Amino acid sequence: MLKAKPERMTYAQEKLIKLIEERKLRKWCMDNGFTHSAVYRLALGEQIPTYKIIASMCHLISPVEWLFYTDEKLPYEPVLIPQWDCKNPSKYVKAHRYDYKTIAEKYSLEELNAYNIFVAYRSNPTPTFIRAACDATDPTEFFTDGEGEIKSLKEFTPDRGDIVSVDGKIILVITKKESNERNKSFAGCLVVQDSESGIELSGNAAKGKVLPHKLASFEIAHTMPRMLIEKETAEFTAIVIEEVRKGLE
Repeated sequence: MLKAKPERMTYAQEKLIKLIEERKLRKWCMDNGFTHSAVYRLALGEQIPTYKIIASMCHLISPVEWLFYTDEKLPYEPVLIPQWDCKNPSKYVKAHRYDYKTIAEKYSLEELNAYNIFVAYRSNPTPTFIRAACDATDPTEFFTDGEGEIKSLKEFTPDRGDIVSVDGKIILVITKKESNERNKSFAGCLVVQDSESGIELSGNAAKGKVLPHKLASFEIAHTMPRMLIEKETAEFTAIVIEEVRKGLE
């Protein structure tokens, strides 16, 4: 039996409540692998839809329908898309990995939160943020693959001073772009979070210490940097390079 309807509901809630009224919600949940009690609470507004929930249902309910209320006009045509794996960075997230600070400022996100979403992939964007971003972006971009948006090798070759992410490791590049392009490889020092030794990064979003003695070479063709995180100052990079030279003497 349906409890009292919420005074204000999203388009998604409206669809779920209709299923309840038609006594079809339980079967709908069973057919699609959802827990009936959890979906029932979503319908009544007793549970807030998370990014993970929206992603799990986007083949049945369009993401935009979770973000806007029925007394509001939908800014985009509702479309159904395949279920989305929240472990993967979406098209929108990958598209803004270079300018995440600008996005953070525009939508009032904490910079660390934005870093975790767009660079470290430790967090997912919240529905509140996705709704705000609808001013310029179709929300389906938060639930579809952005692999095609990654810059090609010709478009991005790391340069001296770049802080890049390679296979889950953070690296400060110490070789110049011209050399990297010619040799199709680059050299860099590992950046770690917890270390008694090392040189502290100078106020960048990528926190940690550079270890000059942890020097390694990376073949661009096989371990292409997945993203440019930050660019260190020339002064800071020169200090690291000097420490590297001392270690090689």
